[in-house]
Amino acid sequence: MRTLMPTGAIMLAACCSVASAQLIVDQPITPIVELQSGPLTPGFVLDECPRPIHQIRVLVDAKLDRGVLVLDGNDPEFNEFGGLVGGIQTPQVRGKGDPQLAVQLNCSIELVKEGPEKWRLYRISGPKIRTPFRIATKRSIADGGPARLVVLGPNDKVKAVVECTRYGLVIP
Repeated sequence: MRTLMPTGAIMLAACCSVASAQLIVDQPITPIVELQSGPLTPGFVLDECPRPIHQIRVLVDAKLDRGVLVLDGNDPEFNEFGGLVGGIQTPQVRGKGDPQLAVQLNCSIELVKEGPEKWRLYRISGPKIRTPFRIATKRSIADGGPARLVVLGPNDKVKAVVECTRYGLVIP
């Protein structure tokens, strides 16, 4: 015999699930992997930031299910040979950008599906993230190999793809 759960119990369960997911996203992380774009020129306009973005970073925690999405609005600075010398927060020039121009958003990271040739697609979401982001990686997000940040537009069509460099241990 099958029993039905009362509507109130279903609503309570749904609210508890959302609240616990919110709690998980808001707690600080201990990052172990960093995915980082190169300088984006011209800047990239996203709903989450008042300025164009010139670099996107994703810091991923040890359990690979949470992280911090960093949208850097600092203008990159280059030398006469096109080498990056300042502005955005890369390992080579950390500390030379204005931290107030970088927006940090806590996020959850969820495996969406596996594709051909061991590619995996992850969803980045969070309470303050309005742009639909995905991370495509070869194998696990923590393994070495290619990584791409995929930005979706209307109807979940790919709007932009940003190649990322993967660093094994995050440099604070």
